[in-house]
Amino acid sequence: MGAVAARRLRATITSPMASDGIGSGVTAREESFEMQSPPLGAPSTLGLVRALLTIPLLLAPADAQGTVATQLFGPFGAAGGAGVPPPGPFRLLAATHGFGQLLPHRVFELDGSGNPTMQVVDVRSLADIIDNVAANNPIHAIQPWPQSATLPNGLGGNQFIAVRFTGDIDLTTVLDSSVAGQASFGLLGTITVVAVNPALGTVVPVPGRAFIGGRTYAGTSVGGQLPLQTWFSASGGQLVANPGIDNDQDGVPDGLGFPGTEPATSFAGDVLLANPATFVFVPDADGDLATHETFPAGREIRLQVSTAVHSTGGPTLADPALAAATVGPDTIAPEVRFVPFGGPLISPGDGDVGVDPGTSIRVVFTEPLQPLSVGSLPDGSFPGLSPAIAVRFGPPGYVTDVPFTALPASPFDLSLYVLTPAFAFPGEGPAGLACGPFNRVDVAVNPGTLQDLVQNTNQLAAATFFETGAGPGLVNAPVAPDAIYAATVGATPSLAVIDLNGFGASTGDPTFDFSLSEGHSNYPNNPNVHFQGTSLLPPLAPGSCTVDGGSAGVFTLTLDSNLDARLVRPPLVRSLGDMMLGHALDGTFDDAPAPFGCQAGGGNVCALDGLKIVSTALGGPNTLEPDGPTGILTPGAENLISWAPHPNPPPMQFPPLCIAPNIGTQEPTSVDSGLAHVNLLAPGDPFGDPGLGIPPSGLLTPEQNAFFQGPTQGEILITNCTPYQVRQQVGHFLYAVDRVAGEVVVFSSNRMTVIDRIPLPDPTTLAMSPELDFLAVVNQTADTVSFVDIDPASATFHTVVHELQVGSAPRGIAWEPGNEDIIVCNEGDDTLSIVSAFTFQVRKVVGAGQDGPFEVAITPRQTQFGFLRNVYFAYILGRDGQVSVFESGPNGVNGWGYDDVIGQAGVVFASPKTIQADPLDVNSAVWIVHEGPFPSGVPGEGALSKLVFDSGLLGQINLTGADLGHPHFRDMQLRVLVSVGEAELSGIPLDIAFDDLRNLGGLANEHSVFSAGTPVPVNGKGLVRRLPGSGAWVNTNEPRYAFLSVPNPRGGQGVVDVLRLDVAGTPRIDTNAHQVGVQSIPLPGVATLMDYFRQ
Repeated sequence: MGAVAARRLRATITSPMASDGIGSGVTAREESFEMQSPPLGAPSTLGLVRALLTIPLLLAPADAQGTVATQLFGPFGAAGGAGVPPPGPFRLLAATHGFGQLLPHRVFELDGSGNPTMQVVDVRSLADIIDNVAANNPIHAIQPWPQSATLPNGLGGNQFIAVRFTGDIDLTTVLDSSVAGQASFGLLGTITVVAVNPALGTVVPVPGRAFIGGRTYAGTSVGGQLPLQTWFSASGGQLVANPGIDNDQDGVPDGLGFPGTEPATSFAGDVLLANPATFVFVPDADGDLATHETFPAGREIRLQVSTAVHSTGGPTLADPALAAATVGPDTIAPEVRFVPFGGPLISPGDGDVGVDPGTSIRVVFTEPLQPLSVGSLPDGSFPGLSPAIAVRFGPPGYVTDVPFTALPASPFDLSLYVLTPAFAFPGEGPAGLACGPFNRVDVAVNPGTLQDLVQNTNQLAAATFFETGAGPGLVNAPVAPDAIYAATVGATPSLAVIDLNGFGASTGDPTFDFSLSEGHSNYPNNPNVHFQGTSLLPPLAPGSCTVDGGSAGVFTLTLDSNLDARLVRPPLVRSLGDMMLGHALDGTFDDAPAPFGCQAGGGNVCALDGLKIVSTALGGPNTLEPDGPTGILTPGAENLISWAPHPNPPPMQFPPLCIAPNIGTQEPTSVDSGLAHVNLLAPGDPFGDPGLGIPPSGLLTPEQNAFFQGPTQGEILITNCTPYQVRQQVGHFLYAVDRVAGEVVVFSSNRMTVIDRIPLPDPTTLAMSPELDFLAVVNQTADTVSFVDIDPASATFHTVVHELQVGSAPRGIAWEPGNEDIIVCNEGDDTLSIVSAFTFQVRKVVGAGQDGPFEVAITPRQTQFGFLRNVYFAYILGRDGQVSVFESGPNGVNGWGYDDVIGQAGVVFASPKTIQADPLDVNSAVWIVHEGPFPSGVPGEGALSKLVFDSGLLGQINLTGADLGHPHFRDMQLRVLVSVGEAELSGIPLDIAFDDLRNLGGLANEHSVFSAGTPVPVNGKGLVRRLPGSGAWVNTNEPRYAFLSVPNPRGGQGVVDVLRLDVAGTPRIDTNAHQVGVQSIPLPGVATLMDYFRQ
């Protein structure tokens, strides 16, 4: 039977619509047809969901190609489906072609051990992908269309593809009513149906007709616009063609031939194709639905939905979507999409310039891909290098492969992936670098690596590149204890590092000659590099590029590979404020072989935790040195704050030491080097005399703090490894407040790469537990303190574990060095919240005894040192210049401390800026930054003063009846011991920090019976330690230098003043031997300064 005869036979079938008196004449109006049929808006969205949930599963016989019909919209009622889409936003419910579910994609749910279960998850969020997709659990394959024109029930009929939404579609945002628009088959472009030839890169619209709720634009145009016609509707539980629509006047309804409208061809769920929440596309090359057609064979058929699709209620689609299938078995290779006669659809790419160094990379493919074939998912683990896509930068000899995570841009579109690099790319640097630019980024796609959902692999390679614009370069900065960290404010907030080592292989200018010119590299003057570098393990040599140019000397600012001292700046941050250093990084990131440390691209068996035997002994009055088995052993401990690596920092290496996690610098000098070599870099002359041609020759620290203690190099057998005590990754977790962005940003203090971002309501100031397990963050406008877990071994690492309501407008905060309390200054109501370190609850609120308390410093409980009072003291700085003193308890009967404010200092510190505990004085003292030095008190003159308890009765004094209700100092005397003005200072300072060059932080923290938790064995932030052997109590840190930030010095821009603490008068010292006079460290906009023991 021919096509025309078949059509005329079908035309004789009586329509239920006609029997209802609607009529079948060609002049029947659309309006009359709609009035007599069930409302096209019914059921409602809620009713629609209910209807979908009740559709039975229909198993029809296999067609000639073996295809079995399945339920039309599988997520609702199909066996194994999991989850119902949330109400609210306008979203995609499902996409189907009648032979299986196209969208949402499906995957088996993983159990707690990471094994697939039989429970099926409909992928409706990116979290569904991250939580369930694994190497042994890919996204389910898509069923193809049959190779013949077949309906889901196995009968003959037009193929189709359909998408359902959570609400009725505003068809004016999808269908084109213009005559000209019919060249695009009536689609505006917000939804497209195309046939893709990946091998040739061609994308061709599929000829056909689109319907929403049975409606389409067709008929006779008026003014270039076609009328909206309803070609079919649901009636009596089946689809029926509208007899009133016969545009070619052949006596046959134009809608007859739409899937399910022909006699006895109904299939499960077909009535939903007539609902106004459903978009349907039917291939129709000849403009006649009566002739059954398939989609083009040998092509990837792709339906794409953009977020420009609106619901009738107004909202736009929440997530873009793409459904794809083939006619017959899918043997088509997936490829990167190409612009016709152009390059691959990779953005940025195609030679783009001025790209943000923090960019992600978007890659468009010809069809949905298995996520893990593109790259690692952002599941919290270290991303490795993708075998499919290489992202790299750097000139020859310095090429760096960048790990990245890969995730679809939408859970409903697995053809568009966003690659997020593990760290920002270098920004554009100065021209003329000898080693070439670092800001060109190459992206290459390798053939035979990408997999589609049926595991076909790509056959074609693709490549492109882009160049980054202004932004931070690569950073390799010296680390604590040889560093002071500085934050600047202004139009370009930034973070800088003041180098207190001066002989490291940091990023910087590699220029070196014997003229000893200012700004040239001092790294070649490191005697270990100069005299024995080639024979050390690993070898050391002067740098030749800005990535390994080396330090310019002590008290200089570290430069990045672009020779910029702003190591962190926008776009990495929007502002910078308070800062803290946490755990050493090597406890989390190291180069031990997988599965322990390095997960990809590296691995040294000699860097295993078990070989890291930290053994310390006293090396000097205030320092520790490595010792043998007789020392204080702490196996597997993280790098000690007491020791700097040698060199500090070690140079960058290419390829990196480890790719995942990215450790881009070589190990510190190996312990094996010490068998044949003496460490020649010792305390000495850190400046030299450039005028006499005498180079720097020794460290700034007066006691040795760097040793050859890195891991053994190049061994395969663990039996050939020597125990070691320092390793990569050097540096610490650096926590910085970005108040404008509402987050605490976590950096590597060595590489200045972003490790994490912790969103908070209004992060303002920080305090860190002396045991390094929690970070307290004041949110001033929220009147809260957030407690963030900063223990890398914790399951809640870098998450907020507790929110605490405190007083009004809190600002200043400090953690008692013995881990008893946290004291919060509530500036808005002039109170103090005393928070228990045991419970993180406010145990007491006391009046501050001043106006506007905004800063606080706490000295430890004097158990066996100081005045032996067995209490701790906190010093509260108010906006009125008063300093109130809080004395801890226990109070009450049988107590010996008031647990309250006991009085004021008796002097006023005008225009106060900040306060910090004095690390040197175990009797309890603080340094106060203010204006008006004593005794003159000249207004507007910068000042730094030391307030001390200098006399009092010794020993614990129990409270008596007369004392209980009257807090007072009890014979202790406070006085200003030192006050420095602008005879030494460059201007009005804002903040203060101290050097950590000599410290006993490698010893265990000290606790009292009032302390919470367990003392951390190394690197605790307590201010006192007990010496091994003698048991003497001493201060933890022995600084020689105080650093003062002066943003507006007399006659210049911002500087950092450096004062000598161990010299009478606390004089400012010269930081630059190249210039005449006493020079400070230039740093425009400097505000916040930070050292390791900062409160």
